[in-house]
Amino acid sequence: MVSTDLVDVHHHFVPPAYREALVASGNQRPDGIGAIPEWSEAAALGLMDQVGIRMAFLSITSPGVLLDGCNEVDLARHVNEVSAGLIASNPGRFGGFATLPLPDVDASLTEIERSLDEDGLDGVVALTHYRDHYLGSAVFDPIFEELDRRHAVVFVHPTSPLCCADTSLGYPAPVLEFMFDTTRAVMNLVYSGTLDRFPNVQWIIPHAGAALPALAARLEAMPLLSDRTAATSPFRTYLGGMMYDLAGPRTDTRLSELLSVAGPTQLLYGSDWPFTPVPAVRTMLSDIDALALPGPSTPRVTLSENARRLLPRSGTTDGI
Repeated sequence: MVSTDLVDVHHHFVPPAYREALVASGNQRPDGIGAIPEWSEAAALGLMDQVGIRMAFLSITSPGVLLDGCNEVDLARHVNEVSAGLIASNPGRFGGFATLPLPDVDASLTEIERSLDEDGLDGVVALTHYRDHYLGSAVFDPIFEELDRRHAVVFVHPTSPLCCADTSLGYPAPVLEFMFDTTRAVMNLVYSGTLDRFPNVQWIIPHAGAALPALAARLEAMPLLSDRTAATSPFRTYLGGMMYDLAGPRTDTRLSELLSVAGPTQLLYGSDWPFTPVPAVRTMLSDIDALALPGPSTPRVTLSENARRLLPRSGTTDGI
């Protein structure tokens, strides 16, 4: 086992019933990728031990539970209960972000209370959009009001945009479209005024902020071109209040762009396993180890200390 204290906030799981629902709904190749990756509890723990992940926060990924022929309320409850069971049976190794049956607001409010209070999960995962409603849509205000009351953590994850079949040109959506859908969702959270109305929600933005760091200056110019802006501060101010996982390929240029809108205390580790294969997880972790982050600590220590401040469970070592 590699000796480290690494905390992984971008770590997916594929419970058997969820895999069956994906296949039954025609999502054998979700978002255009080659196949649904294999997953098991043993494989997850094995990967964690191999690369030095002490604790991983579980979430399901795109396309979520809004699947043809499935009851999204029941499926969301099931995957959250599986997550809670994995946490209970592996003390100190797993945390979890609850899946919500959005866009059903009432059912989602019920699941927030159940999964956070009864199952003890650590926050929620929110896709960038649900049908034709992006994060920041007023229809989700009751959800964010409750999450704001709880000072809850929201881990944002992209999904294929509504026009993906045309814009991705037949290539898998995660390569390019995921980056832009994350950027689109955060832009809408800012300019819809959602972040101002619900300032206590704690956001994790994936993939080093997607295209947000590169486009920050352009997005900051939005009020010059449109009067549909409810934000009360410059765009970069909001970016400076979020957390960012570093899942995906790293370069010094991308890190410099991210650090132009966020400080080193806002960075988190994410493996994106099992949708990122083990060899790529190793390579990207080596890239993180080589990062020149400000401060005296190693990148692993810095990222894990950041996680402990955000997610109290990650400070526990029960069972290790």
